[in-house]
Amino acid sequence: MSFEQKPFLILFVVVFVGWCVVRRHERGTVALLLGASLLFYAHNHWFLLPILLAYCVSNWFVALRVERSARPRGWLWVGVGFNLLVLCYYKYTPLLLQSFVDVPAGAFEKWSIPYGISFYAFTGIAYMVDVYRKTTPAEANFWRYALSACFFPHLVAGPILRPSEFLDKCRPGQLPTEPDAPGEALWLIARGFFKKLVVADRIGVTIDPFFAHVNDPTTAGVWALPYVWLYALQIYFDFSAYTDMARGIGMLFGYRWPENFDRPYLAASVTDFWRRWHITLSRFLRDYLYIALGGNRRGTVRTYLNLMLTMLLGGLWHGASWAFLVWGGLHGTFLILHRLWSGSAPERWLSAREGLSRALWHVFAVALTFHCVCLAWCFFRLTRFADSVACVRKWVECDANKMWTGPWTDPAVWLALALYLALTWAATAVRGAGGYAAGAVWGVRFATLALAALLAPVGANAAFIYFQF
Repeated sequence: MSFEQKPFLILFVVVFVGWCVVRRHERGTVALLLGASLLFYAHNHWFLLPILLAYCVSNWFVALRVERSARPRGWLWVGVGFNLLVLCYYKYTPLLLQSFVDVPAGAFEKWSIPYGISFYAFTGIAYMVDVYRKTTPAEANFWRYALSACFFPHLVAGPILRPSEFLDKCRPGQLPTEPDAPGEALWLIARGFFKKLVVADRIGVTIDPFFAHVNDPTTAGVWALPYVWLYALQIYFDFSAYTDMARGIGMLFGYRWPENFDRPYLAASVTDFWRRWHITLSRFLRDYLYIALGGNRRGTVRTYLNLMLTMLLGGLWHGASWAFLVWGGLHGTFLILHRLWSGSAPERWLSAREGLSRALWHVFAVALTFHCVCLAWCFFRLTRFADSVACVRKWVECDANKMWTGPWTDPAVWLALALYLALTWAATAVRGAGGYAAGAVWGVRFATLALAALLAPVGANAAFIYFQF
């Protein structure tokens, strides 16, 4: 079930009305929201429900043992090991067998990876580690913990939440009974729908044929770079749309969760990019992997090794393909190169510039960072290595007569982007309006929601990109 589908809209309305009735009764609230979350996850995929429940039972039980045992480290390894073993089994068995064993063609056609398993596995690991570090107490009530792990807005694609950001608000006496800023919540939901249905799906319809044939004669001579630019925009609008909707829905039930994106393509370095892109994953990799490996505390060479290992594992987290390993390795390389560059004499000289020269250097740094990220996106989008290489090669090898033609020039794409910018500007501008500000604000919110429904490409119905992870 996905946020933009009719079954979810029906489920949401029923659950929200039910929550308004039982919100002052904690047991009823927990039962309603947990039941709705399990129904959301199991819709058309009931066979996956035991996996989610097994994660909940394991993480809840292990966290209690970690808190109460004289040997908490052993229990922590049991819990982390269970999460990773199940994750690896479902995500990487086909990849490993196909890479090292001669298996029949089509042997894994019916292999199913549980939706969102990477997200709720990482959320569970963060919870157990925080209990071990004594930064949060273990939750004694299984149902309350299960609600924090399974709550439907964040279950499938994040954000990856820490106990202080959600579980603590599920404890006795802490369950919200009122929506948190319903106007802001509606704007997030409306903006998310517009990003997904109008912008991301429109771009997908435009560029998918090129990527489907990137390495065959039908795209010979086509300039690939504009398609990669558009894919960078598609994955941003698609993923940030999910986060917007998840945060908005959470706020309607009284929960405020952190931002997951902060204008990532305006970053002036890849280090800065990872402070702005998928922020909750970035901090998870930093706090629970990079620092656990030693961080930057064991010398320069070890710091670079830890950076590379963190990004390689972050790449594999995204999917069962060696191309994701390349994607992570490229980002690890870019992070290391930025550390080598930072503090060097040329970098200090350039950073000390003033006025126009400083602005030009910043623009160059942003453009360079964006293209480094786009280079890595080629391996993320095209999971067959040969296709990824063909796409990169077509950045520079192309027919001059085909450089400015093709579906990527579709004006509908650029109109969708322009309309999104106009709506965002309007939403910002009306906040400071005069006496009619309140009506104008709500008008922009409802107009954005209506336009999302009216302008969505017919027949697109594409799932969120990060649902596969």
